[in-house]
Amino acid sequence: MSFRIIGDSCLDLTDDLKQNPQYQMVPLTLQVDDHMVLDDENFDQLAFIRMVKASPNCIKTACPSPDAFKTAYTCEEDDVYVITLSSHLSGTYNSAVLGKELYEEEFGKGQKNILGIDSESESSGELN
Repeated sequence: MSFRIIGDSCLDLTDDLKQNPQYQMVPLTLQVDDHMVLDDENFDQLAFIRMVKASPNCIKTACPSPDAFKTAYTCEEDDVYVITLSSHLSGTYNSAVLGKELYEEEFGKGQKNILGIDSESESSGELN
C-alpha cells in the first residue's frame, strides 16, 4: 500500500519530514501590495519581512487553488491524505475538496483514495 500526505504550506513539517518524498506541500500565496509571493521552498523570509515593513498596507493571503491540489493528487500513490488549515481560518480545505472533484472528473472516481482532513487548527496543530 502506498500513500502520500499533502499539506498546505502552513503545515509545520520537521526537517526530516520535509526530506521524505511521501510528504508534499501545496503553497499558499502571500501578497504585499502588487507583489505575489509563494510560500514554498524558495520563500525568502528576510526579503518578505523587508517588503512588509516597506509597505503601508496590510498583507493578504490566498489559499492554494483547487487546480494546485488536483495537480498534487496526480501522483503515483494510491492513498492520498490532505491536511489543511482550519476551514474556519482559510478556504484551503474547500480548495482541497474541489481539487478532488476536479481530479475525479478528469481521471474517474475510484482511481485513488483521497481523504481531505480539516485540521481545525493551524501550523503545529496541523502536524499533530
